[in-house]
Amino acid sequence: MSEPLVLTPEQPPTIRRPGLWLAGIALYVLLVSLGASVGGELGMFTTASFNALPFVGLAVLAYFAGSQFNWAWLATGLWLALMLSLASLYTFVLGVITLLDLPPGGIDPAQPPAFSPADALSIVLLILGIFVAIGIGTLTLLPPVRQSLARLLPIDPNSFVHAVALMVIVSLTLMLIVPLLVTGKPPLLALVTILSGNELSDLSADEQLRSQIYGLVWTIPAAFLAVGFGIRRDLAATLERLGLVRPTLRHLLIGLGIGLGLAGLMSLVLPLMDTLWQTLGWPTTDEEAFGELMAFAISPIGALVIGVTAGLGEELGVRGVLQPRLGIWLSNLFFTSLHAFQYHWDALLVVFVIGMVCGLVRKYTNTTTAAIVHGVYNFVMVMLAVVFGQ
Repeated sequence: MSEPLVLTPEQPPTIRRPGLWLAGIALYVLLVSLGASVGGELGMFTTASFNALPFVGLAVLAYFAGSQFNWAWLATGLWLALMLSLASLYTFVLGVITLLDLPPGGIDPAQPPAFSPADALSIVLLILGIFVAIGIGTLTLLPPVRQSLARLLPIDPNSFVHAVALMVIVSLTLMLIVPLLVTGKPPLLALVTILSGNELSDLSADEQLRSQIYGLVWTIPAAFLAVGFGIRRDLAATLERLGLVRPTLRHLLIGLGIGLGLAGLMSLVLPLMDTLWQTLGWPTTDEEAFGELMAFAISPIGALVIGVTAGLGEELGVRGVLQPRLGIWLSNLFFTSLHAFQYHWDALLVVFVIGMVCGLVRKYTNTTTAAIVHGVYNFVMVMLAVVFGQ
């Protein structure tokens, strides 16, 4: 008779220097409070932390959960429920906005939007799709399901941390593509079209670029905490787990060569792909709307900022934190789904291919080299938009 499958931590959770932890939490709360009251640059800086906060908070709580029910189990469950609820609400609202047949400029108070029977059905499908996504993710909490997935993914089926990570990533990966599946339009591009002639953001182009930099500033410590820094791992073990190394000349040449090669290849493939998609009658990404969405970054400085922030930030989160535990395929599907609000299926296919290349680079070298590949690719593609206006 086999022993029951239980959830256990990889190592007993041990807080290193609890005083520093408490001081760090207090400093963060103080910064957010000041940012909310003062606003301006400080407010923009602290607001940039909110993208990483849900994930790092969930990870830290999960690390403190043991094999027996304790406060961390309850706290993790509540945090996870809140996190998925907010993600569901955000996804649903964007999906509904996509369905509205609004004139450019937004809602006309004299003519409030009306939903057709087809729109009502789509709203039902949006709700159903979101619940199905969370339901499938929840199934991964079942030990037999996780044990089966462990044959395909490098997870420990008995680990509470891995179970929580698997559940949330599967749920979000499926949830984020629901609006595109149901409405046939990327929500953010539909919103850009609706707001045509109006500013999509209250921030100037320079402020939006600084916001990208602030996001990276928060992403780096968040990634460290997400893999157990200060709880399960010291600094050296954390860097090893994340795949962060000091780049050598070999790493730089590999990253530069692959990044330039991908940019050159995509520059040739994308027009052919666009022609094929249109010939087959398949919808393509609205380049004009996407250009408006990314207008703040279409400059040499913007190319540099996007190259560094997206290259390092996304690779650190996806290839550094997730890939070693969820494998190349699942982590890359999540990476692709993060772009489903702004791209149609044609561009999502490109994102998936680029992500697979970065995943392979991470597997056979390290996250640092993958970040160089991603950063060089982004920099070149934005500079091509600067030079050629596309």
